[in-house]
Amino acid sequence: MTDLLLIVPHPDDEAFGAGALLARVATGGGRTAVLTLTRGAAGRTLGLCSREELPAVRERELRSALEVLGVADVTVLDHQDYVPDDDRGLPAHPGLAAVPEAELLDAIVGTLERTRPRVVLTFPPNGSNGHPDHVTTSRLVRAAVERVTQRDGHGLEALYYYAAPASFVGPQRPGFLEEAEMHARYLPPTHFVDAGEFLALKLQALGHHATQALSVLTFMRRMPERLLVESFHRAWPPVAPGEAPRTVERL
Repeated sequence: MTDLLLIVPHPDDEAFGAGALLARVATGGGRTAVLTLTRGAAGRTLGLCSREELPAVRERELRSALEVLGVADVTVLDHQDYVPDDDRGLPAHPGLAAVPEAELLDAIVGTLERTRPRVVLTFPPNGSNGHPDHVTTSRLVRAAVERVTQRDGHGLEALYYYAAPASFVGPQRPGFLEEAEMHARYLPPTHFVDAGEFLALKLQALGHHATQALSVLTFMRRMPERLLVESFHRAWPPVAPGEAPRTVERL
Protein backbone atom coordinates (compact mmCIF):
# COMPACT_ATOMS: atom_id res chain seq x y z
CA MET A 1 0.00 0.00 0.00
CA THR A 2 1.16 3.54 -0.80
CA ASP A 3 0.87 6.44 1.63
CA LEU A 4 0.72 9.17 -1.04
CA LEU A 5 0.07 9.02 -4.79
CA LEU A 6 0.58 12.24 -6.73
CA ILE A 7 -0.94 12.47 -10.22
CA VAL A 8 0.14 15.35 -12.47
CA PRO A 9 0.28 16.03 -16.22
CA HIS A 10 3.87 17.26 -16.60
CA PRO A 11 7.37 16.73 -15.24
CA ASP A 12 8.12 19.55 -12.71
CA ASP A 13 4.49 19.77 -11.51
CA GLU A 14 5.49 17.45 -8.66
CA ALA A 15 8.30 19.58 -7.25
CA PHE A 16 6.45 22.90 -7.55
CA GLY A 17 3.42 21.84 -5.55
CA ALA A 18 4.48 19.03 -3.25
CA GLY A 19 8.26 18.64 -3.22
CA ALA A 20 8.57 19.11 0.53
CA LEU A 21 5.54 16.91 1.27
CA LEU A 22 6.90 14.06 -0.83
CA ALA A 23 10.28 14.30 0.89
CA ARG A 24 8.69 14.49 4.33
CA VAL A 25 6.57 11.36 3.77
CA ALA A 26 9.46 9.37 2.31
CA THR A 27 11.91 10.42 5.03
CA GLY A 28 9.38 9.35 7.64
CA GLY A 29 9.30 5.85 6.19
CA GLY A 30 6.20 6.28 4.04
CA ARG A 31 5.76 4.96 0.51
CA THR A 32 5.18 7.53 -2.22
CA ALA A 33 4.34 7.23 -5.92
CA VAL A 34 4.00 9.64 -8.83
CA LEU A 35 2.06 9.26 -12.09
CA THR A 36 2.84 11.79 -14.83
CA LEU A 37 0.52 11.77 -17.84
CA THR A 38 2.97 13.32 -20.34
CA ARG A 39 6.72 13.66 -20.83
CA GLY A 40 6.47 17.42 -21.24
CA ALA A 41 7.33 17.52 -24.93
CA ALA A 42 5.82 21.00 -25.27
CA GLY A 43 8.23 22.59 -22.81
CA ARG A 44 11.08 24.87 -23.76
CA THR A 45 14.57 23.50 -24.35
CA LEU A 46 16.63 26.59 -23.40
CA GLY A 47 19.17 25.29 -25.88
CA LEU A 48 20.09 22.37 -23.60
CA CYS A 49 18.85 19.75 -26.06
CA SER A 50 17.07 19.45 -29.36
CA ARG A 51 13.30 19.57 -29.63
CA GLU A 52 13.34 15.86 -30.53
CA GLU A 53 15.42 15.02 -27.45
CA LEU A 54 13.28 17.01 -25.03
CA PRO A 55 10.76 14.31 -23.96
CA ALA A 56 13.55 11.91 -22.95
CA VAL A 57 15.50 14.71 -21.27
CA ARG A 58 12.47 15.84 -19.27
CA GLU A 59 11.74 12.30 -18.17
CA ARG A 60 15.32 12.01 -16.91
CA GLU A 61 14.95 15.34 -15.11
CA LEU A 62 11.75 14.08 -13.50
CA ARG A 63 13.27 10.82 -12.33
CA SER A 64 16.31 12.63 -10.94
CA ALA A 65 14.09 15.09 -9.07
CA LEU A 66 11.95 12.29 -7.63
CA GLU A 67 15.04 10.37 -6.55
CA VAL A 68 16.00 13.41 -4.48
CA LEU A 69 12.50 13.41 -2.95
CA GLY A 70 12.62 9.70 -2.14
CA VAL A 71 10.00 8.59 -4.68
CA ALA A 72 10.87 5.18 -6.11
CA ASP A 73 7.51 4.35 -7.77
CA VAL A 74 7.39 6.53 -10.90
CA THR A 75 5.08 6.01 -13.88
CA VAL A 76 5.45 8.25 -16.94
CA LEU A 77 2.91 8.13 -19.76
CA ASP A 78 3.66 9.53 -23.20
CA HIS A 79 0.62 11.57 -24.17
CA GLN A 80 1.07 14.86 -26.00
CA ASP A 81 0.78 17.86 -23.71
CA TYR A 82 -0.82 21.21 -24.54
CA VAL A 83 1.10 23.37 -27.01
CA PRO A 84 0.25 27.09 -27.07
CA ASP A 85 0.36 29.07 -30.28
CA ASP A 86 3.58 30.93 -29.49
CA ASP A 87 7.25 31.11 -30.42
CA ARG A 88 8.41 27.63 -29.44
CA GLY A 89 8.25 26.28 -32.98
CA LEU A 90 5.57 23.65 -32.50
CA PRO A 91 2.08 23.43 -34.02
CA ALA A 92 -0.62 24.26 -31.50
CA HIS A 93 -2.11 21.17 -29.84
CA PRO A 94 -4.95 20.80 -27.28
CA GLY A 95 -2.92 18.33 -25.23
CA LEU A 96 -4.64 15.90 -22.88
CA ALA A 97 -8.04 17.19 -23.96
CA ALA A 98 -7.47 15.39 -27.28
CA VAL A 99 -6.80 11.99 -25.67
CA PRO A 100 -9.84 9.69 -25.46
CA GLU A 101 -11.19 10.18 -21.97
CA ALA A 102 -11.68 6.47 -21.36
CA GLU A 103 -8.02 5.81 -22.16
CA LEU A 104 -6.77 8.33 -19.60
CA LEU A 105 -9.32 7.28 -17.02
CA ASP A 106 -8.37 3.61 -17.35
CA ALA A 107 -4.68 4.48 -16.92
CA ILE A 108 -5.37 6.46 -13.76
CA VAL A 109 -7.66 3.78 -12.32
CA GLY A 110 -5.02 1.16 -13.12
CA THR A 111 -2.42 3.10 -11.16
CA LEU A 112 -4.81 3.51 -8.24
CA GLU A 113 -5.45 -0.23 -8.21
CA ARG A 114 -1.76 -1.10 -8.45
CA THR A 115 -0.45 1.32 -5.83
CA ARG A 116 -3.48 1.22 -3.47
CA PRO A 117 -2.81 4.70 -2.07
CA ARG A 118 -4.06 5.99 1.25
CA VAL A 119 -4.03 9.58 -0.08
CA VAL A 120 -4.27 10.89 -3.67
CA LEU A 121 -3.09 14.39 -4.58
CA THR A 122 -3.61 16.26 -7.86
CA PHE A 123 -4.50 19.64 -9.35
CA PRO A 124 -7.70 21.49 -8.38
CA PRO A 125 -10.66 21.95 -10.76
CA ASN A 126 -9.30 25.30 -11.99
CA GLY A 127 -5.91 23.73 -12.67
CA SER A 128 -4.22 26.25 -10.33
CA ASN A 129 -3.47 28.50 -13.32
CA GLY A 130 -6.15 27.46 -15.83
CA HIS A 131 -3.78 25.26 -17.85
CA PRO A 132 -5.94 22.85 -19.87
CA ASP A 133 -3.78 19.81 -19.04
CA HIS A 134 -4.05 20.62 -15.33
CA VAL A 135 -7.83 20.99 -15.62
CA THR A 136 -8.23 17.71 -17.52
CA THR A 137 -6.03 15.88 -15.03
CA SER A 138 -8.04 17.17 -12.07
CA ARG A 139 -11.36 16.11 -13.56
CA LEU A 140 -10.20 12.62 -14.50
CA VAL A 141 -8.45 11.94 -11.20
CA ARG A 142 -11.66 12.86 -9.38
CA ALA A 143 -13.61 10.49 -11.66
CA ALA A 144 -11.06 7.71 -11.10
CA VAL A 145 -11.24 8.13 -7.33
CA GLU A 146 -15.03 7.98 -7.45
CA ARG A 147 -14.85 4.77 -9.47
CA VAL A 148 -12.32 3.08 -7.20
CA THR A 149 -14.04 4.03 -3.95
CA GLN A 150 -17.22 2.27 -5.05
CA ARG A 151 -15.41 -1.03 -4.48
CA ASP A 152 -14.72 -2.74 -1.19
CA GLY A 153 -11.20 -2.84 0.20
CA HIS A 154 -9.86 0.13 -1.77
CA GLY A 155 -8.03 1.61 1.24
CA LEU A 156 -8.30 5.19 -0.02
CA GLU A 157 -8.81 7.70 2.78
CA ALA A 158 -8.67 11.11 1.09
CA LEU A 159 -8.34 13.11 -2.13
CA TYR A 160 -6.47 16.40 -1.95
CA TYR A 161 -5.87 19.18 -4.47
CA TYR A 162 -3.08 21.69 -4.74
CA ALA A 163 -4.49 24.93 -3.31
CA ALA A 164 -3.03 28.39 -3.81
CA PRO A 165 -3.54 30.79 -0.87
CA ALA A 166 -5.54 33.06 -3.20
CA SER A 167 -7.22 32.72 -6.58
CA PHE A 168 -4.64 33.12 -9.33
CA VAL A 169 -5.33 33.86 -12.99
CA GLY A 170 -2.88 32.32 -15.43
CA PRO A 171 -2.01 33.43 -18.95
CA GLN A 172 -5.01 34.13 -21.15
CA ARG A 173 -4.32 31.72 -23.99
CA PRO A 174 -6.66 29.63 -26.14
CA GLY A 175 -7.71 26.60 -24.12
CA PHE A 176 -6.94 28.14 -20.72
CA LEU A 177 -9.80 28.89 -18.34
CA GLU A 178 -11.02 32.46 -18.47
CA GLU A 179 -10.68 34.69 -15.42
CA ALA A 180 -14.30 34.35 -14.25
CA GLU A 181 -14.14 30.56 -14.46
CA MET A 182 -10.80 30.51 -12.62
CA HIS A 183 -12.33 32.34 -9.68
CA ALA A 184 -15.55 30.28 -9.79
CA ARG A 185 -13.59 27.02 -9.52
CA TYR A 186 -11.12 28.23 -6.90
CA LEU A 187 -10.88 26.14 -3.73
CA PRO A 188 -9.04 27.56 -0.69
CA PRO A 189 -6.46 25.68 1.36
CA THR A 190 -7.70 23.44 4.16
CA HIS A 191 -4.29 22.04 5.11
CA PHE A 192 -0.77 23.47 5.16
CA VAL A 193 2.56 21.64 5.29
CA ASP A 194 5.67 23.59 6.28
CA ALA A 195 8.66 22.81 4.08
CA GLY A 196 10.93 23.28 7.09
CA GLU A 197 13.98 21.04 6.95
CA PHE A 198 12.81 19.67 3.58
CA LEU A 199 13.11 23.00 1.76
CA ALA A 200 16.64 22.15 0.62
CA LEU A 201 15.44 18.89 -0.94
CA LYS A 202 12.58 20.69 -2.68
CA LEU A 203 14.98 23.26 -4.14
CA GLN A 204 17.38 20.52 -5.19
CA ALA A 205 14.53 18.70 -6.95
CA LEU A 206 13.46 21.88 -8.74
CA GLY A 207 17.06 22.35 -9.83
CA HIS A 208 16.99 19.05 -11.69
CA HIS A 209 14.40 20.49 -14.10
CA ALA A 210 17.11 22.41 -15.94
CA THR A 211 15.24 22.74 -19.24
CA GLN A 212 12.36 24.41 -17.39
CA ALA A 213 14.48 26.92 -15.45
CA LEU A 214 12.36 29.84 -16.67
CA SER A 215 9.20 28.16 -15.32
CA VAL A 216 10.96 27.52 -12.01
CA LEU A 217 11.95 31.18 -11.74
CA THR A 218 8.44 32.33 -12.70
CA PHE A 219 6.98 30.11 -9.97
CA MET A 220 9.39 31.56 -7.39
CA ARG A 221 8.58 35.11 -8.43
CA ARG A 222 4.80 34.72 -8.46
CA MET A 223 4.33 32.46 -5.43
CA PRO A 224 7.46 32.57 -3.25
CA GLU A 225 5.41 31.66 -0.18
CA ARG A 226 4.73 28.21 -1.64
CA LEU A 227 8.41 27.37 -1.43
CA LEU A 228 8.18 27.61 2.35
CA VAL A 229 4.62 26.40 2.94
CA GLU A 230 2.76 23.97 0.67
CA SER A 231 -1.01 24.32 0.71
CA PHE A 232 -3.72 21.79 -0.12
CA HIS A 233 -7.51 21.46 -0.25
CA ARG A 234 -9.15 18.26 0.96
CA ALA A 235 -11.80 17.48 -1.64
CA TRP A 236 -12.91 14.10 -0.30
CA PRO A 237 -14.08 13.61 2.31
CA PRO A 238 -14.81 17.33 2.57
CA VAL A 239 -13.85 19.20 5.70
CA ALA A 240 -16.64 20.13 8.09
CA PRO A 241 -18.35 23.47 7.35
CA GLY A 242 -16.58 26.26 9.20
CA GLU A 243 -13.53 24.15 10.03
CA ALA A 244 -10.44 26.36 10.06
CA PRO A 245 -7.41 25.54 7.90
CA ARG A 246 -4.68 23.80 9.84
CA THR A 247 -1.01 22.98 9.59
CA VAL A 248 -0.17 19.27 9.55
CA GLU A 249 2.98 17.17 9.34
CA ARG A 250 1.66 15.23 6.33
CA LEU A 251 -1.65 14.59 4.59
